[in-house]
Amino acid sequence: MKKKADILKKTIAGIDYGSKYAGTTVMCYNSAHKVRFISSSKNADADSFLLAELAYLHPDLIMIDAPLSLPGVFWLGNGYNDHFFRKCDKELQAMSPMFLGGLTARAMGLRKFINGMGNRMVETYPRKLVDILNLPASGYKNKKADLPEFVTHLVNTLGIRLNQEQITSWHHLDALLAFLSGLRYLEHRSQEFGVPEEGVIVV
Repeated sequence: MKKKADILKKTIAGIDYGSKYAGTTVMCYNSAHKVRFISSSKNADADSFLLAELAYLHPDLIMIDAPLSLPGVFWLGNGYNDHFFRKCDKELQAMSPMFLGGLTARAMGLRKFINGMGNRMVETYPRKLVDILNLPASGYKNKKADLPEFVTHLVNTLGIRLNQEQITSWHHLDALLAFLSGLRYLEHRSQEFGVPEEGVIVV
């Protein structure tokens, strides 16, 4: 793929974060100017998989499609009264961290561990990037049969080179979108939603 040389010197990992043992967690990352994908296995611990892969890659930036904080009412006190949504969730019409429950808890624990490794993990929301790039929302995560056409549309829109055969599920596509949000962030083109003290989603 073609990007500025100084950006490509950095390693970005985009993660579509799924249930712990479902085999639906996918990571997209750049290596030797190519985009690559790796995924967890069914009945295997997705968090252990991610920690091992991230320790090996040691990326400069990790973008994850999962809540990394709780609504401010639980820990920030005055000024917050919503027990279900953060400001960023409302702005993006995203799922509540409370509804996602265990996945949110796992993601927050993962970030704490990742921070201890010296890496930076940022919350992102692939669905919003679909809108920002004016991709066909009606075809997004609707049917698996729609996936190849959607990927082709994405590649043509961005003008990037990519082995589309690597993208075998919508989880792979969301990992790619998370990765692309990381590129936008490094290029200072990303958008932020929410407030820093409670939680920010970067797209």
